[in-house]
Amino acid sequence: MVIVAVVGVILLRTSVIGVVYVQSGSMLPNVQKGDGIIINHLSFGMNLPFQDRSAYQWALPKRGDMITFHNPLDHGKLWLKRVMGLPGDRLEFHDHRLYLNGMDIQHGKRGKERLPVTGQDDLNYRIWHSYLESDWGPSIIPENGLFLMGDNRGNSEDSRSWGSVHRKHLQGQAVLRFWPLSRFGLL
Repeated sequence: MVIVAVVGVILLRTSVIGVVYVQSGSMLPNVQKGDGIIINHLSFGMNLPFQDRSAYQWALPKRGDMITFHNPLDHGKLWLKRVMGLPGDRLEFHDHRLYLNGMDIQHGKRGKERLPVTGQDDLNYRIWHSYLESDWGPSIIPENGLFLMGDNRGNSEDSRSWGSVHRKHLQGQAVLRFWPLSRFGLL
C-alpha cells in the first residue's frame, strides 16, 4: 500500500501539479529568485513522467502566460519564461522597443509592456529593460514554436539567444506563488 501511495504522489507531482523554486533573476521584477511557484502540468497537455516532453497536447499557452519548459539546449533543467510570441507571430526589437506583429507593445514609461491576448483584455506587466540590448529580428515564430522571454530583459537567456521553443518541451503553466507568504498570489 505504501508503494502505491509513493507511486501515486510521484505521478501527481510529475504529471499533474508541480512545485518549483526559482533559481535565477531572469523574471524580475515579477518573480524573484527563491520564489516558490505552483505549476499546473495539465494546462496545455499531458506530460510523460520523468521526460522532457509531453505525451499529448490539447492547447497552446496564450501570449503573456508564464510557463515552465525544458530548455532545448539544457534538457536537464526546467526553465520559467513568459510567452511573447505564438506560431506565425513576428517579433523584433529596435530603438529600445519591442514590436509584436508591427505593434509597439511597450507603453507609457519604459518598464511596462502591454501584450495583446486573444479573447481577453491586454495583459499589462512590468519588465526590467536593458538599454544595452542590440536590435534583433524580425523573427517569425514557426508552427509549433513559442518565443519565450524573461521579464528581466538585460539578464535573461531566452529565445533571443536560442530561438523559438517547440511546444513539445512545455511542462506547464505557472499559476500561483506560494512562497514567500508576503507575495502569495496568482501569477
